[in-house]
Amino acid sequence: MTSKDIASRVTHGVQALAVPGQREGWQATHRGSLLNDAQSYDGLADALQADVKARRLPGDLPFGLSAASRARKRAKPLRDAARALRKAARAINSTAAAYEETMPETVLQRRKDKELAKANKKAGVHAAARNSAEQTLQRLAPAGQDDGQPGGAPKLLGDFFGQQKRGA
Repeated sequence: MTSKDIASRVTHGVQALAVPGQREGWQATHRGSLLNDAQSYDGLADALQADVKARRLPGDLPFGLSAASRARKRAKPLRDAARALRKAARAINSTAAAYEETMPETVLQRRKDKELAKANKKAGVHAAARNSAEQTLQRLAPAGQDDGQPGGAPKLLGDFFGQQKRGA
């Protein structure tokens, strides 16, 4: 395979990701081929392991323990490759989902929603602070019927204790 083949496959893949109808097809095709390859590698690892396990050597431990251990060691690279292919198949799903999240319409909508939520939160904080300040003023300076001042109007501290005479 030449670098030109890889470049054309990458270009085709990016173009397929950009079109919503082709995205699912590209995703299913590549994920399917990777999973088929992983199954093939697992089958090959099973066959290799069975063959190596069947060949016992003089000096092996009884009950085929040495042969089984040797067989697992020889099949491990194929099992690792199959595991990596399954991981790559999962990565294709992640890649397609991440690509959808970077579409301009999606990004703009997410930004608008974030700004709206921020503005609503800020307005709620300001309203709570304003209400709190008004309630505090009303508690400190309740409406007086006899002096004619509206509720919330600031008063002197002495106004809360009524008229007191100085001296004896």
